[in-house]
Amino acid sequence: MRDLDRGRLFLVAPEGHKYKALKVDVSSIEGSIDALKSPNQATRYLAWHALQKQGKKAETALQKLFSDKNSRLRARALWLLGKIEGRGKHYVDLAIKDKDPDMRIVGLRLARQLADFDTVEVVRKLVSDKSPQVRRECAIALRHEKTSEAARLWAELAIRHDGKDRWYLEALGLSSDLNADACFDAWLAKVGDKWNTPAGRDVIWRVRAKSAPSYLVKILKDEKISAESHPHYVRALDFHSGPEKDKALESLLDI
Repeated sequence: MRDLDRGRLFLVAPEGHKYKALKVDVSSIEGSIDALKSPNQATRYLAWHALQKQGKKAETALQKLFSDKNSRLRARALWLLGKIEGRGKHYVDLAIKDKDPDMRIVGLRLARQLADFDTVEVVRKLVSDKSPQVRRECAIALRHEKTSEAARLWAELAIRHDGKDRWYLEALGLSSDLNADACFDAWLAKVGDKWNTPAGRDVIWRVRAKSAPSYLVKILKDEKISAESHPHYVRALDFHSGPEKDKALESLLDI
């Protein structure tokens, strides 16, 4: 952190201001709830562990905090509520139905941390969410899932890419990297002949499936596609390997 050479600012305040640190009391549930609201991470750490130790005894107080208007405070309460023994499913279900997309995201992340939860099942409930942020989180949650159902859900998320959100596209890419062929095939099965759209070309550009190079070549040969975009798609071929890529490159000689 280069403190020895550069120093550190501990406080910026008007001249004459007398700084007074608030006392942190985590010996009670009420004091711990107050500490959990602190912007100071060290204080929140003490509060979180104190409340987690209280378990179900702290549930009523945490429920009250979860009803707060401040989404940050609600999220802090939710993480604790979901970790109360035997209450995880209840609070995950509550969170993924919340009107606030941030809470739905926290609900999915919470489910991934709970041992008795099926991530795919939770994603299935959120796959059509109106928030692209929530759907991005769904994609990330599927990264290590290699079932046919996970591939189908990935395809559902992929067809909802609008061709403009680069972060959504990257989430799809990261999600499919470990199961690219199944994901790409599931997507092709859904889009059929309508793959050649700005959003569809994005998916082809990012996914590292064995059959993707042949589609990249189709894009490069499409006279309706601007020649200015060709380097973009040629570059994508660099991330592929194997006979499928070699065959695709050979077919470019027919242009």
